[in-house]
Amino acid sequence: MANEQTPLIPPPSVASDSSAAHRRHLRKREAAGLFCMALSALGFSSMSLFVKLSGASFPSFEIVFARSVIQLVLGLLGCYFLGVHPLGDPKVRPWLVFRGLVGSLGLALFFYSITQLPLADATVIFFLGPMFTAILAAIVLGESFTLFDGICSVFCLFGVVLVSKPEFLFGSGDIVGDDDASWTRIIAILCSLLGAVMSAFAYCTVRKIGRGASYMVHVVYFGGISCVISAIGMYFQGAIMPSGAKEYTTLLLVGITAFIGQCLLNQGLQMAPAGPGTLMRMNDVVFAFLFGIFILHEYPDVYSITGASVIVLMTTALGLHKWWSSRSRQ
Repeated sequence: MANEQTPLIPPPSVASDSSAAHRRHLRKREAAGLFCMALSALGFSSMSLFVKLSGASFPSFEIVFARSVIQLVLGLLGCYFLGVHPLGDPKVRPWLVFRGLVGSLGLALFFYSITQLPLADATVIFFLGPMFTAILAAIVLGESFTLFDGICSVFCLFGVVLVSKPEFLFGSGDIVGDDDASWTRIIAILCSLLGAVMSAFAYCTVRKIGRGASYMVHVVYFGGISCVISAIGMYFQGAIMPSGAKEYTTLLLVGITAFIGQCLLNQGLQMAPAGPGTLMRMNDVVFAFLFGIFILHEYPDVYSITGASVIVLMTTALGLHKWWSSRSRQ
């Protein structure tokens, strides 16, 4: 118990030790957050790999449906254990529905592109999401969009040209005389681009909702609406029943790895600084190239590697610039 001789203000050495301990704790927390985000990149890349493997046997909407059912079930269980109402606050439910709708459309478009393109190409084009988010946030949320952001966006589009290799610039290449293959690639690239736009809408909607809904509520809405949309898509695209344990396992792993990736990403975003966290998200592209080369035997050419490098560098620079600008205003 303190007496009258106990100083009201701790000695400088005590305050310094306390401050140093706080900084160590903060660094450990940030390091743990970055590790979570790196693991989330591995989770999402693994999901993309299993989507690619499933695409050899199943239509894309059926793969979306499998992931959505698993996500919905795990999301409902998560809400139960966290004591969260799965429908969320009535005030933000319209925004939750919209977020689920655009997120589901983006997911379906991305999954289709994975089944039709090399894994690395589909992934790197979809990672234009941060560029579209910056543009959309400036239009809808009133955030700043500087000359630097515009330059990064132009270079990102240049990277897409290198990855997509349009025939009027690069010639017909490996698909000479095969108009069907050429159009399939073009449509898949457009789907990946549109999926990135949808992901930007989803991200801006999450920003709009803010702390008005638990993360698990987002998972429930995303999974539920994806189930409906993918079921409609399956009606037109057709469905194929899995024929063995291997196919069931692959579809199951699509949903499980996606859910793990989402949980780790959410945890990492809460613990890690936004700027370095942006760098960790780029590991998705690295893992996609590694999986494509060593598992799928998809070997990228110099144009794809150069285009992917440009997109990764520019989206990273865009994210770091946004982070630094927000810190400077604080």
